Amino acid sequence: MNRIRLPLLGLRAFEATARHQSVSNAAAELCVTPGAVSQQVKLLEELVGVPLLRRKGRSIELTDAGQVLRPALTQAFQTIELTLNAIARGPRHDTLKLCLMPTLAEKWLVPRLSRFHGAHPELDIQLMTSFREIRFEAEDVDMASFVGKTLPAGLEGLRLFDDAFQPVCNPSFLRGPQRLSTPADLSKVTLLHSVRRMDDWQRWLGLAGLSGLKPQRSLSFENSSLAIQAAIDGLGVAMVQREYVGELLKVGVLVAPFDFVGRSDTGYYLVWSAARATTPAFRSFLEWVKQEAGRGTA
Repeated sequence: MNRIRLPLLGLRAFEATARHQSVSNAAAELCVTPGAVSQQVKLLEELVGVPLLRRKGRSIELTDAGQVLRPALTQAFQTIELTLNAIARGPRHDTLKLCLMPTLAEKWLVPRLSRFHGAHPELDIQLMTSFREIRFEAEDVDMASFVGKTLPAGLEGLRLFDDAFQPVCNPSFLRGPQRLSTPADLSKVTLLHSVRRMDDWQRWLGLAGLSGLKPQRSLSFENSSLAIQAAIDGLGVAMVQREYVGELLKVGVLVAPFDFVGRSDTGYYLVWSAARATTPAFRSFLEWVKQEAGRGTA
């Protein structure tokens, strides 16, 4: 498609609707009417020739084409926003710019940030989320997330936590007709997971000696935060990183029906370029996050 003819209004309307899973919330963000959002999405669908959204009752679901388009748009808009912020604000030594994977940001960092601001009220944090690889030499980002066994060449990093994954669910699954007494009972329920971690269920089942188990059905989500919320809402049993649900398990919002935890030698890292590790804000944040990583679950 010719770049001059890109339907920017439609792309913005679709991305906001898909991200919020709500036309009204997208309209509020874009400061337009819900009708305007729906019209722009309809024009975009007519242009590309396939449906991107479908209504199911009061909720909105993405079609297969919508699931392909949404993350690409979100990342593109985030890149534009980061660049514009950098131009508008210029270099500052009291601001730290982070770009993390969505669930790592929401479930690991954000619950801890009050402790950092309590200790360093003079420092600002700009937090963006994305799954893409950050090019530090070309982007105005100080730190990013990385998942792997070894750090990428040319980057320094801090290992935040190990890859440890386990099924979790609403406490209601411990009673009633779908009661989970043994791992074999997982065949009776819906299994929830992130599309970014498609093989975690099979890995866990294999390690637990149940590689042949066939679930009743499965639901996949763009990220683990959505899978965790689906588990809270009782839609099924989610396979998630233990670090993301520690507090929810402590307070009983979620339960781990089985003690077995799957593990690998993969780690979750905070990474950066050595050239950026020079500002007071960077050094203060790194020392703080080292302490937080040592605490374990928030």
